[in-house]
Amino acid sequence: MYYKAKVDFGRMSVELLDQVAENVFLKMTGNALFPNPVPDLTVMETNMAAYRAAVADAVRGGKHATTVRNQVRGQLENTLRSLALSVEQVAMGDPATILAAGFDHTKAREPRGRCPQPIDFVAKNGPLGSCSITLKMKRHPWARSYRYGYRLAGSNDAWTEVTAHASKHTISELQQFAEYEFRGAYIDNEPNSVNYGDKVTATVI
Repeated sequence: MYYKAKVDFGRMSVELLDQVAENVFLKMTGNALFPNPVPDLTVMETNMAAYRAAVADAVRGGKHATTVRNQVRGQLENTLRSLALSVEQVAMGDPATILAAGFDHTKAREPRGRCPQPIDFVAKNGPLGSCSITLKMKRHPWARSYRYGYRLAGSNDAWTEVTAHASKHTISELQQFAEYEFRGAYIDNEPNSVNYGDKVTATVI
């Protein structure tokens, strides 16, 4: 699992941002894991002092003071994001190292499982003379794409395979009045291991 430092500082309250910044500053100061943080922690210390002063001025009111506070806050957030990137380069996805720097980390994405076989795969004729068959299966939330195969029914011919991004696909230019067999599958995170469902047959008109 590869973890990253959380950098959603823009959503934090005034007080929480101050707490997070101080926690990062204290935990990174003198920390052997991060001998050369970028930017230097003196920049962080300066930003924190400016932010606290601007917050205090804004409490006393005034549009100008509020604007200055927002500008100073942006500088502090940018410094934290830069430090987070510096920490990630050291951590290489390790959550303990990220926490040691005072940052919280993102939740690891749970790997998705394999897609099942489609159980509702159908083949429907197109209009008379179209020489086409429309294949359809139910959408699956884990599917990255959909695989369709077809060949003449009863033959040992190799399957003609088609990959599409939709759960409905039309096969054209088939032999009129010939019977074909069709199969379908979901393509998930293992595209080389396809789990086909039951075959269906249809006569082209």
